[in-house]
Amino acid sequence: MKEVFRWLEGYENIYKISNFGKIISYARNKEGKVMCLKYDKDGYVKVNLSKNRCVKTYFVHRLVASSFVKSTEKRHFVNHMNGKKDDNRAINLEWV
Repeated sequence: MKEVFRWLEGYENIYKISNFGKIISYARNKEGKVMCLKYDKDGYVKVNLSKNRCVKTYFVHRLVASSFVKSTEKRHFVNHMNGKKDDNRAINLEWV
């Protein structure tokens, strides 16, 4: 499967996300820099994104699912199909 990048919704022209869970910053001082991802206490991968000097923390699996995984119904939770909390590839995620 080929890695595909899309602009992150709400962060257009600032951050791109890939279907493999990689996030690239295009902010002023970080042209094309791969973002540093961190783990929370439960083993999920998270990232801090900044816009207009406001920093927010997001779970990477939710960002990938929002950008690449279609939901036919109104679903609110993202499931890792193989049970690995740090496997954030789009093919491993589903809305439940």
